[in-house]
Amino acid sequence: MQQKIGFIQLFYIMLGFEIGSTVIFGLGAEAKQDAWLAILAGMFCGLVLMWVYTKLFEHYPGHTLTQMIPKIVGRYIGYPLNAIYVLYFIYLASRVARDFGELVAGTILPKTPMLVVIGGFIAVIVYCLSGGIEVFGRTGEILLPFLFLIAIASWIIVYSSQIFDIARITPIFETGIGTVWRAAFPIVVTFPFGEMVLFMMFWPMLHDLRKVKKLGMMVVLVSGILLTVNMINVISVIGPKWISDRTYPLLTVVKLASVGNFIERIDAVVIITMIIGGFFKVGSFIYGAAIGAAELFKLVSARSLVVLFGAIVVPLSLIIATSFMEHVEIGLKKVPLFLHVPLQIIIPFILLVISAIRKRYRRT
Repeated sequence: MQQKIGFIQLFYIMLGFEIGSTVIFGLGAEAKQDAWLAILAGMFCGLVLMWVYTKLFEHYPGHTLTQMIPKIVGRYIGYPLNAIYVLYFIYLASRVARDFGELVAGTILPKTPMLVVIGGFIAVIVYCLSGGIEVFGRTGEILLPFLFLIAIASWIIVYSSQIFDIARITPIFETGIGTVWRAAFPIVVTFPFGEMVLFMMFWPMLHDLRKVKKLGMMVVLVSGILLTVNMINVISVIGPKWISDRTYPLLTVVKLASVGNFIERIDAVVIITMIIGGFFKVGSFIYGAAIGAAELFKLVSARSLVVLFGAIVVPLSLIIATSFMEHVEIGLKKVPLFLHVPLQIIIPFILLVISAIRKRYRRT
């Protein structure tokens, strides 16, 4: 019997996934003081992609992405494509695990080996996922409100400090709309908004399938607004020139912020909230890959695969790049073009067109 999850629980998982590792980096930094506009542009494109994903789900209600692909394009194309999506999810789980391994090892645990940091991180995720989607969802209900409270409190502290200057986001469109669009596509559109293609693996577990579109659109809107506000926050403190120069711009902001020389150095708390976001991002990728692989190999349960994929993600996260700089370079220049764009945009659009044509012919 398939486990079910409530609307709010899946909302929290998806929102934690969207914010996840995104807040670590200077998203849209190429647009400088217009980086927040690049995030808004990415959000609107994300809404279009979400419409594509939910429309596909309407054509095949109750089906995961890996279940509907063979029905749309046939077994001979469908099964290899499903295998590609499973490998894609595992690879992205490894990338995000590396992001958080580098963050923790470079900040609060500088003398701890990366293997120990990532291994411990994945062990906690696998333990949670072994309880199924219901346990994962209840964890979201507990942790995500805490994350939001910390985020709001940190924003208030930054806004109340003397280092905040909203004038730093001006002049708007100084280098033109083209620069904003180049910053938005493909990086911001695909990371994090296009990654929501993963949740086509989760939607059949929702109690009320009619709410899938509402859920997806709400998550994209809320996460887009939160990321935009966060970027305005960052630019208003350190200025546009420093966004791309800082490895972790948000941490730089919270280190600088203080209120009356009393409330200061809240960076450790912010790192904890980032780790919570990473927990849901890596966990979602591993669980989605496990569901896809279970369907591909016709297994009764995906839980045993969660442990296997967790064990794969740990060494893979360490060998995908020899250094953090190489890791970031691959993530910004190669992954969006060669993986994200085809698997998040091109293939879903093609699947929707074929599905719509088949649906029309079935009616006639």
